[in-house]
Amino acid sequence: MTGPAFPSLPEHVDPSALRDADDATLETVAAALDAAERATVAAMAPYERQVREIRARKSEVATERRRRERALQVAQRAGVREAAKSGGMPTLLAALGGDARFDEATSLTSLRAFLSTGGEVGFGFARRPGTIAFTDGRRQSQVHTWGEARALYAEGWEPGSPGVPGVRVHLAGTLVERVVPASDVVLEVSSAG
Repeated sequence: MTGPAFPSLPEHVDPSALRDADDATLETVAAALDAAERATVAAMAPYERQVREIRARKSEVATERRRRERALQVAQRAGVREAAKSGGMPTLLAALGGDARFDEATSLTSLRAFLSTGGEVGFGFARRPGTIAFTDGRRQSQVHTWGEARALYAEGWEPGSPGVPGVRVHLAGTLVERVVPASDVVLEVSSAG
């Protein structure tokens, strides 16, 4: 796109000369600068229109990308819900009881866990991920590996803390945390080591 010619600037007046200039000269210099500014703004107008159009088109592309990401998330959540219903993804309790074979040294941060409603979660606090609390009703212990979790569960300990049963999870990629029943958390078996 070829735009208007770039406007020329009026001749520069040295600041020391401005001190000695009379009011009429100052007005003439100011009027010349105002005219140059108007001409420059007018010359820029086609470019500004083009920049606005480019930004609008980029916004349309970004909107389509977000739409596709949302559709992918909805499909993934539906797949998780279906796998949880069909037994393709064992609940945390079933896995602890032996339904899923994970390597004993597997860190809890490396297991892919989901709520049975489909959202991906991480174990523990969002700022300190990778732990599950277990309780025997009086005491509490934090575990960091699958082997530690299985050992406590085998000894009769349950996920949770005294008086607060359940598993603390945080929604993946957020700081949103909550305690949910262990039966509402399912594990992706393909993560098994």
